[in-house]
Amino acid sequence: MLWSDWVSSNRTTNTKMRKHTKYVGALAAASALVAGYASAEIEGEVHVGYSSQYEFRFVDLGSDLIEAGVDLSYELSEGLGVSAGAWYGSVNDSQTAGSSFNELDLYGAVSKELGPIALELGYIYYGIQDTPGTLDTQEVYLSASGEVIWGLTAGATLFYDFDSNNGAYLQPELSKSFELSECISLDLSSGVGIANGHGLQLSDVVGSNGTADGFQGWYVKAELPWEVREGVTLAPYVKYTDADNKLVSDTPLVAATGTQGGREHLVAGVKLAVGF
Repeated sequence: MLWSDWVSSNRTTNTKMRKHTKYVGALAAASALVAGYASAEIEGEVHVGYSSQYEFRFVDLGSDLIEAGVDLSYELSEGLGVSAGAWYGSVNDSQTAGSSFNELDLYGAVSKELGPIALELGYIYYGIQDTPGTLDTQEVYLSASGEVIWGLTAGATLFYDFDSNNGAYLQPELSKSFELSECISLDLSSGVGIANGHGLQLSDVVGSNGTADGFQGWYVKAELPWEVREGVTLAPYVKYTDADNKLVSDTPLVAATGTQGGREHLVAGVKLAVGF
């Protein structure tokens, strides 16, 4: 999740890294405090990670993404739960004129299981820390998923941006997990993106800033979660995306520059998660 193709910053990379280090330290301390005082009904996870590229909805926002986050969930009753969390990302080599930026996302959701179908209604706030209030936006989303056959799960999420980008984004997905051993599994997923009036997705037409509605592209992802010890999981992954040829998929997203659409991206990364 996470967006912003026009973000730029005048701060140096060293300043960004110091800010990121302080943030991660504060996040770890806060998470430890929550873990110590949370009741047995509350579940949570703290995670950090690295990705070779910040790819969001087929758009390249920069390389060397360092991220951290915390998620909490609580079961109100059987089949009904609530969750909330925060995600922080720092890019030190953005495609936008070689600049850097920091992003903080806050989110919450209500989930319900209806037989074999899992539903979730949520809210996401995207905050760009370097330009507060300028590029921030908000979305609500509704997702549904369920097992269809042979362990294959089908799902779809509809996002609606009611703030800066004012439009809808649909992401259907198929996924399947293979247990390789007691502590290692292989998770495969594939999906597509479809936009309608979503201002973030620009058309690759010279001199035009219009949206590229319709099919955005497709992706496949392979992840290898390894439970190093109880509650601690290390998950390396690779993801391949292929954007539609009408979509400007590399920043800066200004059609007049001659930026071409239809880019392919190969992303690799790793995530470390600690549950409590």
